Amino acid sequence: MARAITRLSAAVTAVERVLLIGLVAAIAVLVLTNVLLRGVGITIAWADELAVYSMILSGFVGASLMLRGRIDPAVLLLHEFTPARGIRLLRTIVSIICLGFGLTLLYTTWRWFDPLGLIKDGFDVATFEGSTFNFIYTDVTPVMGVPTFWFYLVMPFFGVTLAIHAAANLVEDLGWVERPDNPAKIDATEV
Repeated sequence: MARAITRLSAAVTAVERVLLIGLVAAIAVLVLTNVLLRGVGITIAWADELAVYSMILSGFVGASLMLRGRIDPAVLLLHEFTPARGIRLLRTIVSIICLGFGLTLLYTTWRWFDPLGLIKDGFDVATFEGSTFNFIYTDVTPVMGVPTFWFYLVMPFFGVTLAIHAAANLVEDLGWVERPDNPAKIDATEV
């Protein structure tokens, strides 16, 4: 089971790396294109908005990758004064907290999106909104007019990936499987 968790984490990491590269490339292309076009008096408002949403999405994807690679922000001063066994305990506690946070986020977004309520109302969004006062499916972005729930889907995605990576870190912290040297495959020169 522990090996299956780490293999799943490795597969998710590969997907996240590709997704993150695509999002960062999209940000660069959208911003640079808009800057160049503004030089000749043309403004593409939707490009700015899409760049902002791409940046938000990349923050969630990048945070998940950072957790897996254990390059997330940490109180390292405590590690300097703690024996090795204590550091292992601290990492285990952090992994448990992160796993709990990921599962809580997943549960909260499940309640927010309420797919069962939407199904119960026959995918009739107006009926769904009337019975739940949940307007997630009709809220749109200001410029593009795209339903915002498409962008909000990053939160349950983040909850799942965070839980998977935290579980992989936890089984490694407990010594059930050996931790690879660079599980997120993040080169320090890339950061």
